[in-house]
Amino acid sequence: MSYKKKDKLYFHQSFLLIVIYKMMTGLTYLPSLNIPPANQDVWIMLLVSIPYTMIYSLPLLFLSNKFCNYDFLESAELIMGKRLGKIIGIYYSLFFLTNLIFFSGGFIEILDASLYDETPTIVNTLILLFTCAYLVNKGIMNLVRLAELTIPFIIILFFILALLGIDNYDFQTFLPILSDSKFGEINKGALLTTIGYIDILILRMLTTYLDDKSKINRLFVSSLIFSTVMIILSVLVVQATLGIEYAKRVNFPYYTFTRLITIGETQGFDLLYVVAWIIGNVIKASGYLYFTTIALGKVTNKKNQVFIIPVALIATIAIVYIKDNRPILAVRDPYQQMIHVFAFIGVLVIPLMALIVYFFRRDKIKSTINSKEQ
Repeated sequence: MSYKKKDKLYFHQSFLLIVIYKMMTGLTYLPSLNIPPANQDVWIMLLVSIPYTMIYSLPLLFLSNKFCNYDFLESAELIMGKRLGKIIGIYYSLFFLTNLIFFSGGFIEILDASLYDETPTIVNTLILLFTCAYLVNKGIMNLVRLAELTIPFIIILFFILALLGIDNYDFQTFLPILSDSKFGEINKGALLTTIGYIDILILRMLTTYLDDKSKINRLFVSSLIFSTVMIILSVLVVQATLGIEYAKRVNFPYYTFTRLITIGETQGFDLLYVVAWIIGNVIKASGYLYFTTIALGKVTNKKNQVFIIPVALIATIAIVYIKDNRPILAVRDPYQQMIHVFAFIGVLVIPLMALIVYFFRRDKIKSTINSKEQ
């Protein structure tokens, strides 16, 4: 049955929630620095990725518009049937859980390596995940209010840090443009960047909450362009400060950039970054936790709150186990490749299959929807 919720998200609230997912990647470990062409033309590759991402997201965007009054898993059951719909629900439950584990694991790895090296991994993990559990326990609106209050601060701080670091920039780093890059490398990097794009899934999970569902396409395009521009600016300030080769080798490039900012004898601007970075990562992890429990709730026909603590505990155990066995943040690590495969299936393969089935069964689906709404 269609969603009828008291909770409503306005355009700017949804925009902020979607943007923070890609933006925090840029403020953490910038994987695009190591994606072809992996040189001074990375920013061009990221621009090229925008139209690729739009095409890549079309099936899911179409379904988001067509079934805007139904959540992702309800629409899957309408299109594919109840049994296949449940299987799809299980897949997305595992998808969001996997993202929660590896994103939170990367966050904890940075905390352990750079900030709180004396604190046991399990302590940092429990603090993070149970903070997230508290935020989403009563629904998405607590998370929305925190995002509405803090994400503008994070964005403003991002631009302030970029301006403060201007004395350290060497703009010759980016010259000559396109001299060391081939057309194939640019396009390969853009395609790899596109495959890792999952923000459209966040948009789809938020669709039923939107106050004005006619703005879904506008929300998608504006959040994609804005978040990509933020990643490009992250790449530019990091490469201009650290150089092309060193930027690719340092573990946490944006954090390293902020540590080099000085005004006269004033230092410590990296502390501002750390505060913003922690808040942004808590919001992002909370979203993954919430969407995991929502998917599980749909599969089992139970309230999502039932799954919040169990999922947080499972994620805690997995993070501690994985981190103790190997690094999580390595760009070419099998974990990252696994996430890309999951994303490709979740963003393109399943929605494309659903779209094909929809066109064959659209009359029957419309009849079912009409009978449900009468």
